[in-house]
Amino acid sequence: MKLKQVLAGLLCLLMIGSCAPSQPPEESTSSAHGNPVETESDDTVYDKSHTESEPLIQVPAEGTPGVYFADSFAELREILASETFSAGTDRPVLCITESFPLEEPLVMDRDADIVYLPDTCTWENTLTIRCGEETGILHVSTYAASLLENGCLFVDAPYASLEVVCESLPDGDVMDMYSNVAACNGQDMASGYGGTGEGRLVSVALSDSAVGRPYDGVSLYIRGNTAEVRFPLIVKEKDVTAAKLTFSGEDGAVLYTGTLDLTKANTITTTDQNGKERTYLLTSERLSYDLPVMEIHTDNGEAITEKNTYIHGTLTIDGTPYPMQIRGRGNASWTQFPKKAYRIKLDDGAPLLGLPQNRDWVLVSNYTDKTLIRNCVAHTLAASMSALDYTSTHIPVNLYLNGSYIGVYTFADKIEEGNGRLDLGETAIQKTGKADIGFLLEIGWDFDKENVYNRDYFDTDLVYRIFIKEPEIPQPNTPELQFIKKYILEMENAIVTNNGWENYIDIDSWVDWLIINELTFNMESSFYRSCYLWRSAGDKLKLGPVWDFDMAFGNHYGDLPGYDGWCTTESTYTYISENWMNYLMQYDTFTDRLKERWNEVKEELLQVGLGAVDTYSAMLDGSQQQNFLVWNIMGVTVGAASVNPTVYNTYDKQVQYLRDFINTRWQYMDNRLNGEG
Repeated sequence: MKLKQVLAGLLCLLMIGSCAPSQPPEESTSSAHGNPVETESDDTVYDKSHTESEPLIQVPAEGTPGVYFADSFAELREILASETFSAGTDRPVLCITESFPLEEPLVMDRDADIVYLPDTCTWENTLTIRCGEETGILHVSTYAASLLENGCLFVDAPYASLEVVCESLPDGDVMDMYSNVAACNGQDMASGYGGTGEGRLVSVALSDSAVGRPYDGVSLYIRGNTAEVRFPLIVKEKDVTAAKLTFSGEDGAVLYTGTLDLTKANTITTTDQNGKERTYLLTSERLSYDLPVMEIHTDNGEAITEKNTYIHGTLTIDGTPYPMQIRGRGNASWTQFPKKAYRIKLDDGAPLLGLPQNRDWVLVSNYTDKTLIRNCVAHTLAASMSALDYTSTHIPVNLYLNGSYIGVYTFADKIEEGNGRLDLGETAIQKTGKADIGFLLEIGWDFDKENVYNRDYFDTDLVYRIFIKEPEIPQPNTPELQFIKKYILEMENAIVTNNGWENYIDIDSWVDWLIINELTFNMESSFYRSCYLWRSAGDKLKLGPVWDFDMAFGNHYGDLPGYDGWCTTESTYTYISENWMNYLMQYDTFTDRLKERWNEVKEELLQVGLGAVDTYSAMLDGSQQQNFLVWNIMGVTVGAASVNPTVYNTYDKQVQYLRDFINTRWQYMDNRLNGEG
């Protein structure tokens, strides 16, 4: 069964307010926290309306009594915990100046007017305002419609009237579901949800109907008056349609128990010790274990036969259509295997599957990887390494093409400059007067495309086929190409001569990249192909982002037989010969940092890697069976994969091989780096 989240498009409630009158500053063109301030008079005004009418939001001057400014999670948490804020008799004004992640849900147990200044909200956790009977009116001011639309701020003030200042307000139904207030901007709530009761849901248990034991991995996610039960794939279908649920409150007391059909929207009501009621809209979601379904329909059912030419079509995700173009992608994955990889370009950028908005996306086939999760596991490992500024996210999906199921793919953000991806910076002018540019390079080649030397790519003595991905080089030997080539050649010379290479490379990113590629034994990215380097203008060269792990983790015929060496410098495979890393691994400055960094992260890496194997293999538990019905390759040798197909001839055995590989390789690296082997 594929369970879809009920009422997924509805959004939670928001931020409140107009605030206390501002005090005019003596002289100011920006706020104390660096936010742009437009001033038409002596009033301090954070005005983004760009009209001559009264500014949408007014901000008190910093230092005004009773006004608190927060531009980080730590500051916000400190303010909410302070006695001066929580115990003051006058209602304070809380000004949030930056959109920072909330590391945990926060609750503000008092009335306070809120001013939220950023244009957008990136909070994944929530801020809740709780007020009692004594609060009559609450104010919130914001420029960020996402605060209202995504439910970043919840108001639990059943006796209060909420006054919201914002360019666009949610309708009454959304307010009713996501904000527990008596009225909003003068309009009474419909009173379908919420209420004055103190019976707040905190946790849920879902029981197995056969044995009566609670399932593991079931959680409750509260957004105002909406409570979402999240449960994993292992929950039996009959326990979804006739779910035995027990909801508990803040003190652990049972607030509600009953049997409900989680495939439908439900309403539950709790009653507190004073007989007052509180009503929730109950929805559900199968976590991410139930893979998203993507459907691609090309115009007129046209076949995708080219990797250099896009054709038009529509991508549909859970019923939402996105007009787009699609073409093939990859080298061996396109030319040698029947399960093709694809690149998608949306007509308009969109935030797909929770990833930042963009137009460019890829679908990776993972044909030679019979676990289907090597890329997911490797990128999860890389994402835990702080010196790798950006790591592409790989999400398993079930893919349909023109009505036919074509298997499990991983959907990923394309490596490029853009929103939430790489930041190559702005072109700077050096002291010499020449431009200093940021750039993105890929080491590898394109089997099918005719490339032009000194435009698309160049070589060095140690590394061949260094492709310029960004910026675009329209013709050979442009100033941009010459700058990039000069930087790389000077860097290579510094590495070979052990003279000043630290001035060219970001050593921490190179060390983190090396640890990930060595732990996964990923020769595919070891200065042969699918190896990226990038540099922000004025900065040092970084190694990464990482990419292409379907033949890593012991899944390549050219691997060292015992996996007891460095795949980047000691491989027996002929194309891994002399490269930059061979030299760096001879220098104490580099190897000392490598050892130090390994010992900093090794325990977390082992936990993250093994946890990712368990998580992703559980996600695919049902879908992998369907994939291998379409691609009947279990027990068959495909491509350059080297996992013995006759021994590891089931999905479970393939996954266990991956798990064992991580343990064994981790132990080898630990022994070697710490001089024990």
